[in-house]
Amino acid sequence: MDNASRNIRRKALQKIAALSATSSASSFDNSDLEKLSRGCSNYVKPNNTSNGYAKGGSRSLAGSPMSIREFEVLLALCKAAPLLESSHSSEKLMNQLSPYILEAHTQVFVPSPYFREIEPSPIEALSYNLSTAFLTLGINHQHLRNAIAERLWAYLRHCLDVANSVSPTQGSASDDGSATEMEDAINVATLTISILGFLDAAATYANFWTADERLLLIQRVKLVLSEGFLVTVETAFSTIRNSHAHHSQAKEWKRYVRHYAAIGRPLGAMLLQQSFMWLLVAGSSLLSTDVDTLKNNDILDIHMLSTTNVTSPTSSRSVEADFDTIETMADIAEDEMSLLEDGADYLRLGSTWQQRLAFSVKAGALTSYLNCALLNEDAANADTLMSWLEDTLADPSQMADETLASVVLRSLALISKLSPGFAPNVSRLLPRFLVQGGPRGQTISLASNCLAYVLQILSQDAIITTLYTLGNVLSSGSNAERALASGVNGDFSLEGSVSSTFYNGKQSTGSSISLPISGEEETSAVYGNVVQAICGIASSCDDPKITALAQSMLMQKIGKVNRLTDARIIKEAAGLALSGGPLEFRTLLKLYAKISQDGVAQNNEVLLDAVMKARDFLSSSLRKEVPLYDIYLEHLLEAIISKGDVHQAQNTREADVEIAAREIAQLLQPLATLMSSNDLVNDNTLSEETLSMFRDAWFNIVVHGFATNTDRGKKYMNELRVMAIHSKPLVGEQRGEQVESDIELNTVLRRGMSSEHEAMQKKRLTALLPSRASDIRGLSYRKVIFLQAAFLVETLRANSGDCAKALTYFMEPSMRRGDMSNTMEGITVAVMDAYLRKTLSGVNPTFSAPYVATQLALIFNGCCYRIERVQQAAMICADRIIQEVPSALCQKSSIFALLELLSLMWTSCLEAETDEYEWRSSFTSARGKVTVELSDDYSLRRRTLNNLYRKAKGWVTTVISIAPLDVKGLLQTYLSEYDDEGAYGHISLGRSFATEMGSLIPSTDQRLGAIDRHGDCNINAASDFIAQHTTRQEYRYTEALPDHDAEWLHFMHLAQRRGSIISKPDKESDDAVTVLAHIEARTLKRKYIPIGELRDILRRAAALLCRSKKDECAIVHHLVAIPFAIFTKQSIKLGISLWLGVINENPPMEPRILMEIAQQWESTVHRRIGIFHGQFLHPDPFYVKGEFAPSDRAALSKRQQAAHNLLAPHMRLLQFLGSHFNATRLGISHTEKTFLRLLNVTLDGLKHSMGHPLAREIRFQIILFGLKVLRHVTALDYFSCCLLKDKILSSALSWFTFAPRWSFGGNRVQLKAETCLLADVAAALKNVQMIGQKPTSLSKSLQSKESLLQVLMESEKTRLNVWLYPLGEPRDQPTPNQGSKVPTEATLLGLVRTAWTESSSLAIQLIARFPSPRLHKEIRWLLLNFPDKAISEPEGVQLLLGETLLSDVSFQLKYLLYWAPVNPITAVTLFLPAYRNHPFILQYAMRALESHSVDVTFFYVPQIVQTLRYDALGYVERYIVETAKFSQLFAHQIIWNMKANAYKDEDSLVPDAVKPTLDKVMNRMIAEFSGVDKIFYEKEFTFFDEVTSISGKLKPFIKRPKPEKKQKIEEELRKIKVEVGVYLPSNPEGVVIGIDRKSGKPLQSHAKAPYMATFRIKKSKGDTEGVDEMLEETNQNGVVPQDNTVEIWQSAIFKVGDDCRQDVLALQMIAAFRGIFNNVGLDVYVFPYRVTATAPGCGVIDVLPNSISRDMLGREAVNGLYDYFISKYGNEDSLRFQEARSNFVKSMAAYSIISFLLQFKDRHNGNIMIDDAGHILHIDFGFCFDIAPGGVKFERAPFKLTTEMVAVMGGSTDHQAYKWFEELCVKAFLASRPYTEKLSQLVLLMMDSGLPCFKPESIQHFKERFVPEKSEREAGDFMRGLIRKSQSSYSTGVYDQFQLLTNGIPY
Repeated sequence: MDNASRNIRRKALQKIAALSATSSASSFDNSDLEKLSRGCSNYVKPNNTSNGYAKGGSRSLAGSPMSIREFEVLLALCKAAPLLESSHSSEKLMNQLSPYILEAHTQVFVPSPYFREIEPSPIEALSYNLSTAFLTLGINHQHLRNAIAERLWAYLRHCLDVANSVSPTQGSASDDGSATEMEDAINVATLTISILGFLDAAATYANFWTADERLLLIQRVKLVLSEGFLVTVETAFSTIRNSHAHHSQAKEWKRYVRHYAAIGRPLGAMLLQQSFMWLLVAGSSLLSTDVDTLKNNDILDIHMLSTTNVTSPTSSRSVEADFDTIETMADIAEDEMSLLEDGADYLRLGSTWQQRLAFSVKAGALTSYLNCALLNEDAANADTLMSWLEDTLADPSQMADETLASVVLRSLALISKLSPGFAPNVSRLLPRFLVQGGPRGQTISLASNCLAYVLQILSQDAIITTLYTLGNVLSSGSNAERALASGVNGDFSLEGSVSSTFYNGKQSTGSSISLPISGEEETSAVYGNVVQAICGIASSCDDPKITALAQSMLMQKIGKVNRLTDARIIKEAAGLALSGGPLEFRTLLKLYAKISQDGVAQNNEVLLDAVMKARDFLSSSLRKEVPLYDIYLEHLLEAIISKGDVHQAQNTREADVEIAAREIAQLLQPLATLMSSNDLVNDNTLSEETLSMFRDAWFNIVVHGFATNTDRGKKYMNELRVMAIHSKPLVGEQRGEQVESDIELNTVLRRGMSSEHEAMQKKRLTALLPSRASDIRGLSYRKVIFLQAAFLVETLRANSGDCAKALTYFMEPSMRRGDMSNTMEGITVAVMDAYLRKTLSGVNPTFSAPYVATQLALIFNGCCYRIERVQQAAMICADRIIQEVPSALCQKSSIFALLELLSLMWTSCLEAETDEYEWRSSFTSARGKVTVELSDDYSLRRRTLNNLYRKAKGWVTTVISIAPLDVKGLLQTYLSEYDDEGAYGHISLGRSFATEMGSLIPSTDQRLGAIDRHGDCNINAASDFIAQHTTRQEYRYTEALPDHDAEWLHFMHLAQRRGSIISKPDKESDDAVTVLAHIEARTLKRKYIPIGELRDILRRAAALLCRSKKDECAIVHHLVAIPFAIFTKQSIKLGISLWLGVINENPPMEPRILMEIAQQWESTVHRRIGIFHGQFLHPDPFYVKGEFAPSDRAALSKRQQAAHNLLAPHMRLLQFLGSHFNATRLGISHTEKTFLRLLNVTLDGLKHSMGHPLAREIRFQIILFGLKVLRHVTALDYFSCCLLKDKILSSALSWFTFAPRWSFGGNRVQLKAETCLLADVAAALKNVQMIGQKPTSLSKSLQSKESLLQVLMESEKTRLNVWLYPLGEPRDQPTPNQGSKVPTEATLLGLVRTAWTESSSLAIQLIARFPSPRLHKEIRWLLLNFPDKAISEPEGVQLLLGETLLSDVSFQLKYLLYWAPVNPITAVTLFLPAYRNHPFILQYAMRALESHSVDVTFFYVPQIVQTLRYDALGYVERYIVETAKFSQLFAHQIIWNMKANAYKDEDSLVPDAVKPTLDKVMNRMIAEFSGVDKIFYEKEFTFFDEVTSISGKLKPFIKRPKPEKKQKIEEELRKIKVEVGVYLPSNPEGVVIGIDRKSGKPLQSHAKAPYMATFRIKKSKGDTEGVDEMLEETNQNGVVPQDNTVEIWQSAIFKVGDDCRQDVLALQMIAAFRGIFNNVGLDVYVFPYRVTATAPGCGVIDVLPNSISRDMLGREAVNGLYDYFISKYGNEDSLRFQEARSNFVKSMAAYSIISFLLQFKDRHNGNIMIDDAGHILHIDFGFCFDIAPGGVKFERAPFKLTTEMVAVMGGSTDHQAYKWFEELCVKAFLASRPYTEKLSQLVLLMMDSGLPCFKPESIQHFKERFVPEKSEREAGDFMRGLIRKSQSSYSTGVYDQFQLLTNGIPY
């Protein structure tokens, strides 16, 4: 067996033993350990031992030689000992090993060459391993400690006996001649080596013994190592060394001696002493520290790190460290030092290794003595220690030994800490040692650290002085022998020999360190040491001031000594700078720059190399998180950019360019290192300034001739490549947002611009791109440099494996067309060439197909970029890659990315239909790991999709023809993985495309390609593709039950039974029922179950039903009931898919499943969920709380989502039922009956169902389903069919009992579906026309109902078409209502009675649908005659009473006592004199008002106060007083409003007629306040009066300068105390918690003193309107955040002497419009801010946040609104611009309509604001309705629509944004028209208030502007006409000029 196999065997045995020891089997018997034990010669059976000794024999083991095999087994057992956990096995092993340890010192071995492999010798290895095994067993198993200790003491006894027997004291030679001298020597040597092994193990595991035992151990060992024995040892080894090789073992022993000498452990007494000393070190260390701390640390380091003075021991055994123990140990160490110093007779210091041993012994002795001294100063004398340390320090040969030097230096530091008296002395010794002791490497830095440690004990002055002392050494001039004076630090002179001490006790004022130096090299070494010491001391002190001092000192020495020292300073200072401050760091970097510059100029390689190394060190050390990193990065970039920055370019000499280039070259490596160690390319936190610097750096590099085809470039290619890999592209992501290219503006690109240079650079670029020579010729110098840089960076990057970033350059505006574009395309081709060249070479693994695939995925992403030029470039790159490396598309990463991009692009185009006017820019797919950011231009999106689809088809066809099976396999994987949302009833283009491609017949398939085509049959490979896909699905989901560790599995205890489930189908069925029942119970309790787990369980239940032959009623029930119990879109989708699966796989289950579905559907009707939900109403906007807040798109989306979530489950079910009914027609009669019952229940349920606009589709789907059932049913007789038809017609008509609905949200797809659906219902009605034609009691009513329904559906369809195509139906659109005419008045009148019979609401709503006086009159006649029929319809009241109480109304009024309440504003109108204070009407009005919550009526406070004018009977007063009792906010608003209306003028001189009434009501309210309410009232009004009074106090300052006014406001604000709970009248929902006292700002006014101030307001977050419970359920039971409040700063303007009531009305109207727009989910934006009038001519106005007036923009000299948008948001391609434009359009549309309807005048640029998001907002409504400023009639345009506004909205009437504006205007107008009456009531109630904007005809004009006589389509066309008129009108421009002339407001 050779050595290698022997070695393997040894390792194998050790591994077996270790595995056996760690295995869980606890028994030793029959284990591998026991088997190994049998390989030992002393093996005895376990039951035959007594305390480890075999019975009946005292055979010595040592006597019989040990074989290598036994030795290896023994070694394996020893190594396994520490791993044993079982105490039984440990005891067995101990007994097994005991005999060996007792005789280890005399063991002999069978001669074998294999023993030579054992390090360092078999004897020591045996002894060490046995001792270690015993000690670890004892440490790990306390119960064995005593037995083990006994064996170890026995071993020592045996050693002592042998030692004594061989020591010279026993007689110098053997008397009997039986043993030769050689044999004695070998015995002594064996004993020595065995003791070495034992001592090393004991030192390592000294914690086995207690402190006392350790002392005993040390004393015992000392006895063994007596002086006599040590002499014997030396003699023995001398005998062996000198012997001749006759003796049998002599040769082997001579080999051992040589081997030990070779490994640095010469055998002899000194080696024993060394091991003994380190045992002493371990013993003394454990007195102060625990074993865990000692394991990986040096004891001296531990002492130095411990902050406290180390006189108190820290371990748990410290109590044991008594004085005697310490003293004894100290004595032993002292004896050792004496022996070493006296040069005892065995200290033959011959070889270097022996000297090292002696030094090691000394180090051990010093460490032990220091340990003792630190523990107890009395036990060990510090002075003695100090003298030893001084002597050693003075001996260069001793200090040259690193171990000893390290101990001495640290001991000096620690002794200074122990006895601070020594510190000054040590602080003088160490610098001298550093300078004169010639230390090397590690010793210098340790000496510096120790010196710093000592100096910190002294003071900062001492540190500074020492630094100066060392610094002075560097100031040495030419005469190196000269001694230099330094700080006041004692006498440093040293003339004497080695034996003289450093410190001779003299105190003097001068000091010097003289340098006896021989040669320059040595000088440099010393200077180098000093530099290292200075840096070491400064770093150790960790004090910025010291670091700064050291750095400045070293900086000053540069150039003072010699080049080598300078280089050393440069390198060392870099390390020092890392711990310094930014200022010093900058100074150092400047110095490096200067040195580097000089170095280049003088060709000084030494200094350049030093600066390079220093910079590289900084580059590799600094990380992003460190503050110095930014400074350094900026410095390197600035340094590169600044080179060659000469302004007079033409004077630049070639030599200067050369020097600049060489200087740049010096910076490349550090920059490359810094970039790569911080991975800059993936750092997205870099600022735009830094990125710009990177770009400029590259440009300058290129200007100076670094290129791929120049010598200079080639020389530094590696550095440039690393920089390129880690650089961002030279065009930033935001470049696409800039208006113009910055290439022409960049100054760096101009450098070196001369005709000569230009020609050279063009030549260079042409050489790189020969095909683009003509384009390059026409480029400017700057563009050439830019393109050169792009070429350099991107080709280097491509050569490193990244080619996709080249596409980024096409974002640059100048790259879109022309020469630049063509040249850049050439560069991109070159980049692709470089990349593909490396790829096709096939050498580099980072260019293998999977890596190319990731690049390809990035390029595919580029194919969808929002800038078309980027798309074109990406397509070219993708074509190239797929052409050259088609296998790149056969990878999951690339093909999945392509398929997902198709899906994302499809979704992005679909959104134009599903969410009109709202566009999403970012689309992400986690699966394909792709994100695309798209423009708002839907036509561009569609083009992109078409191009991508076309290209994708080509690419995939290409790869399918070369690798059909693999690509199709990937497509199947793609189809197999889907998220739940995209599973059913969902179009995913990627999946459709994958299926289409999977069906292709590859062009390379000769056999299939050879089949002849027959006619139009499409032959493809779809069947094969689907078969493979299906097979794959089978083995993808094979487990029988879910693996989820869900609680229902524990509940069933299924986890343990999984194995047996498959074999027992009955069992499986029972278990499934249990699980399903448990889940259903959970869902019914509304507990959340993750959809994934639910899906798995239901799928398995379905699988079970598919293969079951039994009647599994229970499982069927749960399979249907669980999705119904959850009842979400997801759960029903999942359910339908499973039910259909079971029905199709196992047809006998069909009736049972259908019955269950019918039953569950019925239960939804009874449970009132989904469409039958009674609470999910769609109230009229005047019935809900009016809000003064900006339009909230997110809230609308939530409401839309909530409605969708509610309706979707029934929608899905209906699709299933409709399909299934048609599939089972003319089948079993039971099935038909099921459908009939289901239909009956559903039609009954519809009567209570909701009238939400989004419910229209599902309701008519139900009608359509009913008509289909009616047509095809066979089980009903004719009369029953008539009854069913009647029911269907009634249900259909029930939709028209609601007010006419538009839609909700912007889902065009739904609207289109609804128009088609109405056409389908009309067609289906025709199909069942014969039912009801035969004469029966029902036939007449059926026919009239049908006619009515046809008329209403036609009208509905027309309305929907107007909403769908607000600008007129497209020409190519086949109008679905061709030939449909508006029904004639006669037709309608004939149907009124039918409608009334069906429902009074239906009849009343006819008026809203068909405006006609005769129809109105007819229905009113019915109402007058049968009022009792209509009392549930509030709209009937207005119809009955009219605008004034008519004479024909009399007895009907009593019904008002029961009539359903009208909305608050109509109720308030009933208090007007027109209704003659009729008691019934007043009571009804009161009841109506009181039926609404105070939150709703709060909005109408101004109108309620006005009705007090007519309140003769005190009803209004009562309402106000009663409501004020439970709503303080309502009370306060009423009071402020009353105060504001008490006088007719602003100065409170002319009282209003209503003032006495107002005063009376106010006093009554205040009198009836409860105590708490009264306090709150007083607190609030006092606070507010203080705030408004400031305006009055400002009046005397009106003519004063602004700062003075501002100071006055601040002074007054400081006086105001904010009480708890007070609020601003304009912000009743938030409380004021603070005032920004410095925010006061006087506003411009001629005679008034308005001012603005800012308040801190705390308000609760608005709860989203109408959130559905199911929404919450689908999201897990999320924890509701505790704090639902938000704090904001709100600025407000306080006016005195200005009537704000008109603004109050205008903003109230805007808020009402906001409610109307919200009601149809229209995505427009208004911000009705709050204005509250609080007293005559006083008011508080909320300031619009983050807004600026258009006037201010004009003043800021931004040309036009469009330019402002560009400068603020980027160019038209930028997403920010597009988002802002979209916001502008939405707000423009809403305000345009409101401006027209309310006739806002005075619309100059001061009254128009633009907010941060781009919304336009109107403020200041002083002129509205029928007055204009100064009576001027300039503004003839319906509303303001200037050229600049049109420019922002796309600049042309054909632009998408402008079209959106027009559509939104029309829709906003159409949405408002139904509320003409209610809006005019808001105004009507204010007519008598005396507001100047009203004239008698105001109301009439207001109503006329709604064009009530026009149809919807005509109204839409009317509005388009107004838009055209406004756009072409010049009058707004004229008015703006007028404002410029009069008020200085520019436009």
